[in-house]
Parts: sequence; structure tokens; C-alpha cells
Amino acid sequence: MYLYNRYALVDRPRTRVMLVGLAIGLPLFAEFGNYAIFWLRPGAETAVGNVMSHIHQAYLQPLQIDIFLAPRIISMMAGALAVLMLLSLVRFLYGSYRLRQGLQIAIPLSDTEYAPLQSRFAQIAAENGIAIPSVEVIPLQAPLAFTTGLIKPRIFITESLLDLLTADETMAVFCHELAHVRRHDNLWNWVIRMLRDMVWFVPFSHIGWKWMVMSQDEDCDAMAVRFTNEPLVLARALVKVAGAWTQTELPPMISATAFAAARTDITTRVEQMIALVDDPRRSSWRVLAGAYLIATVLLILAVLPALLGS
Repeated sequence: MYLYNRYALVDRPRTRVMLVGLAIGLPLFAEFGNYAIFWLRPGAETAVGNVMSHIHQAYLQPLQIDIFLAPRIISMMAGALAVLMLLSLVRFLYGSYRLRQGLQIAIPLSDTEYAPLQSRFAQIAAENGIAIPSVEVIPLQAPLAFTTGLIKPRIFITESLLDLLTADETMAVFCHELAHVRRHDNLWNWVIRMLRDMVWFVPFSHIGWKWMVMSQDEDCDAMAVRFTNEPLVLARALVKVAGAWTQTELPPMISATAFAAARTDITTRVEQMIALVDDPRRSSWRVLAGAYLIATVLLILAVLPALLGS
């Protein structure tokens, strides 16, 4: 899956997000899916059940995987997962509280000297059928732009970033954040982060999380270009902000994903903007079909032990 994500889906960040999100939640799907199928599969006295039982006895039973389907094991795992879910929720609520406290200094964009940007941004949002979220300015010396809120999103941008960029570049950043709003990324990320925390012991859950966040940014870049039709403007903004981050640290209160922060792959995102100028075509349907095939195979393999159970 890594190679397919890395090479075949290089210009399909949205598909990469879905595929990685599926992979992060796969251990939970496997455990509970196997348990459900264990009780619902055809009996050994039926023709289908008889074939499945023979396959199980020949190939799967020697692996001693049935122990994971035992009711006691399922109950213990469910309890452990419930505790991990609670801890994840507590961490999220605490992080949200700290963020709200830190953002109390924010001022509505319309009440600042940058107010003319508000009407232009509202026009772009209206043209694309998106309700414009609240936009607020933070008096911080850090080139920040990010979106918060699960249900009612709010876009924040710092004075430092507004002073760094031109009006067109600032609008490209706004459109990038608007893309996060349209995609409901904050809500999606909260769900996937909770799944990641529940399967923290799986190394891929942490690696996959980073892949997913980077892919989200790439897809939001592409959506922002569709809003503005100016890929090179966004590329310039990315380079400027990334350069400013070499001298600035991310404030500890910011738990959101910041635009072009130092930890993101700026080179890949800029190359994507240039590619949209040189060749705006997208990958063929065969590439997408391959991604859906991989997802289907992963889901089937996850519940295969129960499907072939005795």
C-alpha cells in the first residue's frame, strides 16, 4: 500500500487520505468484524460452511488465531479500547480548552486594517457554494494560518502572516483553509486520531497519521487552486511561509495543523502547484480502481479468519 500511495496516487491526495484512514482503523474493524462474523457465518452442516471449515482446519487453525475470537479476549480488548478512547477524548478536550484560551486575543478580520480581504474571500466562498466561516486575526509574531472547530469552523491567521504575504497570496492561503472547511477535515481528523490512539501500539498508525495529514494539505492546495485558478500564487505563499518558519517556532497553544509549518513537506506541495500549471490532467480511472481494489482486499483479509472459521 505504501508504494501505491507513494507512486501511483501521487496526484490523488484525497484517495490517499481515504486509504490511509482505512488502514489506521483496520485493526479495530478486524477484531469486531471477525467477532460479528464468527456468530453469523454459515454452520458447518451447510455446503458453504463445510468448505470454509475445511479451509480453516487446513490453513488457519495451525496459526492459533482463534484465540483472538474468544469471548473473554473480546471483552478484555473492548474494555481496553474503551479506556484508550476515553483517554483520547480527555486529551482532545484539554487541547481544545488550551486552544480556546489562547485564541481569546483574536480579532475579527472585518475589524482590522485587513478588512478589504473579507469581501473578496466572501465572494470566492459564495462562488463555490460554501458558507464563509468566521475569519479572525491573531496578534502573534508567527506566520500562522489554521482552522479550528468540528461543527462550526473558524479560520485564524496571524498579523505576521498577513504582513508577510501579498493580497493575492493571502487569498490563496484563505482558500487553502476554506478547502479544509469544505472537506470537514477537523471532524474527520478527530475520528481518525481517536482510532489512532486506540491502536497506538501499531506502528503504522503513527506513520499513517503523518501521511494522511500531508495528503490532506496537498488536496487542500489543489482545491485552493481550483478556487483561485492561480497555482503559482499559492506556491509563492508556501515558499515564503516555509522560509519564515526557519526563524520561528510553532506556539505551544496551537494544536491545529498550521499552513506550511516546518514539519510539512513543502517541496512536494510546491512541485504539485507547478505540475498543475504544466499538466492539469489527473490520473486515469485505473489508478483509482487499483486503490479501491486494495481497500477491498484489506477489508476481506481483515475478516478472513472468521469467514473461514470452523
